[in-house]
Amino acid sequence: MAKEDLELRNRLEEQRRRSQMIREQAQRSSDRSSDEPAAVESKRTNSDSNNLMIGEGVTFSGSISVPGMAVINGKVSGEVTTDSLQIGKTGHITGKVKAKEIDVQGELHEDITCENHIIIHASGVVSGKLDYSELEIERGGQFRGNMSQRNN
Repeated sequence: MAKEDLELRNRLEEQRRRSQMIREQAQRSSDRSSDEPAAVESKRTNSDSNNLMIGEGVTFSGSISVPGMAVINGKVSGEVTTDSLQIGKTGHITGKVKAKEIDVQGELHEDITCENHIIIHASGVVSGKLDYSELEIERGGQFRGNMSQRNN
């Protein structure tokens, strides 16, 4: 039993590190000024250019496919496909979502497929059909709907 506890703690710690990295990248993205010179833009790493951030107050309707990380602090209605999805406290997604990693502090509704790990923070609300491998819900986090765990 102690070995299982240690493995669980290690997985949770790894997810917390990933969540922190996502938050830091989102903060760096929002800190960049819009009047940055074009030369600086071209020097950014390729992985930076494969990410998407939808800021607070922004509304998007349609399909989004992001090869890297998507950080959502606004409202999205439609389909979202990405490697890593971070929904901030003001973020709200309604539609079909497919991602490897999902970190929810805001709201996520409808049809959700998470290939690896989903964490619902204390402020997070998830509803609908959830297909996942690993699920973590912090005290206060909410889930309503149907969920099914994938066998790895």
